[in-house]
Amino acid sequence: MSHFVATYRDFVRQSVKSDRYWGFDVRALARLEPFLSFLYFEWWKVNFDGLDRLPEKGPAVIVGNQGSVLPWQALMLIYGLMSFNQNPRRVHIMCDLDWIDDERLNAFLIEIGFVPWSSASMKRLFERGEIVAIFPEGVAGLSKPYSQRYRLQDFDWTRLLPAVEEGVKIFPLSSLGCDEAVPLLFNFEPLATFLKMPYFPVSPFFPWYPFPLNLASRPIAWKMHLMKEVKYEKGKDRDHLENTAKSLTQQLEGEIQAELNRALRYRFKV
Repeated sequence: MSHFVATYRDFVRQSVKSDRYWGFDVRALARLEPFLSFLYFEWWKVNFDGLDRLPEKGPAVIVGNQGSVLPWQALMLIYGLMSFNQNPRRVHIMCDLDWIDDERLNAFLIEIGFVPWSSASMKRLFERGEIVAIFPEGVAGLSKPYSQRYRLQDFDWTRLLPAVEEGVKIFPLSSLGCDEAVPLLFNFEPLATFLKMPYFPVSPFFPWYPFPLNLASRPIAWKMHLMKEVKYEKGKDRDHLENTAKSLTQQLEGEIQAELNRALRYRFKV
């Protein structure tokens, strides 16, 4: 812990202000840091640019594409922002946690920065000047097969509505590499239904190998790009707010898809 505090002094200092939110515990993140560091620098060699676009203070929303069997993008985003020397900040990952029956796993995710989804919780974070990340593809993005890699599933506009209501700055994030790191062969729906899970992933490693080998990943190079802030017109009328959220969601989905396509074309040329 002392090494973590010395290395991430600014992040720890900034996190102290919000360490009581939903059970966040910087000590849990400190224990996970060596593993995240290995994935970020050694295994996936993540190239993350655009973080300097985030405001030094105040609320913001990061909207990203989903992929792989587990929410690796969220963990790499947490580590990327934590390690950003110019302005390290804590990010809150808003997602559905109700389907996770294992209380220990649920508690662990909350300790490292995941927050159970609700509009009220999101607005509360905005009021306190926090950064929130959402992945509007949801479970559909996690469970898509390898044949549909980098093809975005429909974004859920309701996830963006609280940000539009509060007039918060919104930044799209594209992540290339995640869909190939843990390729999903197919979703075994009958077993998922029997186990009361949203999906049951079958990959080259999962569920064939014992834990933790079933979470194995290929060493695919990642490219994460935080794009420019998306501008939108603020309003107070309910219909206007909802229409703005819907059109903005389509715009974000289109911009992220276009950036993924550009990154793929560049990678194949190289």
